[in-house]
Parts: sequence; structure tokens; C-alpha cells
Amino acid sequence: MTIDSETDVERTRSGATPPGSDETNVRVQETILDTTYDLLIGKGYAEVTTDDIAAAARVSKATIYRHWQTKQELVVAAARRHFGRVDAPDLGSFAAEIELILEHRLGDYREPGTLRLVGSLVGAAASDPQLLAVFTEWVELLSRAIRRAIQRGIARGDVQPEVDIVALETVIAGIVARAVVAQHSVTTTTVNSIVALISKAAAPPNG
Repeated sequence: MTIDSETDVERTRSGATPPGSDETNVRVQETILDTTYDLLIGKGYAEVTTDDIAAAARVSKATIYRHWQTKQELVVAAARRHFGRVDAPDLGSFAAEIELILEHRLGDYREPGTLRLVGSLVGAAASDPQLLAVFTEWVELLSRAIRRAIQRGIARGDVQPEVDIVALETVIAGIVARAVVAQHSVTTTTVNSIVALISKAAAPPNG
């Protein structure tokens, strides 16, 4: 979903949308974010510069820095835009909720270049506090969604009440982490098999 940035900029210049309006600012920001993401997918974090982004988005660097103070802030914003929140409503079963959570996140990683991008960001985060903060946030959001699914499973009786929630959460989240580390996407068929195994292991003895 890449916006035609040249069209947006030309509209602004021609006066079709008043410069500085909220609508124009939103469109320009979306253009910059989508352009940033596309460049990151194609070249990787280390190879993309603010100059590259400005040229590809057909905006000035001053426009970029008006909204994001650093390249890291822009990259974080672009990543957040394309990797949304992971959660599951009450679907009536632990298996269904875990399947939705895993399929959501791992489905994102099936897009060409995405695993390489995430891997490069993980590497950069080791020495960059801003990138580290966003990964910490992503991990916590995923963990929180998994914990809620486990707690609902315990409440409805399809997860054993004495289960170690932290251990079970770690196992499930580790599937996502492995995909990034191994740079290997996980198919829907494999997700279904993993969910079946986890659900069986977590079920009450007589469940």
C-alpha cells in the first residue's frame, strides 16, 4: 500500500489541498513512511539513508525532520505502521486464539524481504537504544496477547489451571523469534501443527 508521493506533493504545490493542512500533512507523512518501509525492504536498515528516503518520497529532508528528528525515529514509525498490534479477541478456544496471534505475526513475515529487514533491525538494535525500545515494545505486546489467551483458556477450562504461564508464553513467543533468527518463514500448515501440539500439551489431563 504505497501512496503516489509525487501526486500528493504536486497537489499541495498546485493548491488543490492547502499547504500545511492536516490532510496534506497526513498524506505526506504516510508517503514518507511507506517509502521508508519499501527502501528498508529493498536495501536493509544500514544501507538506507535519509537522503535516499527524501529522494524516493520526493520531499525535502527538512520535511522529514519536521516530523521525525532522526532516521531511527522514522524507521521505528515506518515499522510500527506496517507491523500492527497483535491481539486476539475471545474466540471461544485457546487454540483458535493462539492460531490467530501466530498467524498474524508470522503472516507479516511472509512478505518478501520482511524477515531480512527485521533481522537487520534486530542487529542494529543491539547498539541503538531507540531501536531496542521498539523491539522491547513489540515483544511485550506479543507476550501480553499470549498471556491474555492463556488466562482465558484457564478460565474456560481448555488450559490446565496449574500451567506455568510464563513458560507457556515463552514457548509460543519463541516460535516468532525463531522465524527471525533462522530467517525462515513459517507456513500456515506449520502454524496449525504447532498450535495443535501446544494446545494438547496445555490441556487439562482429562481435557
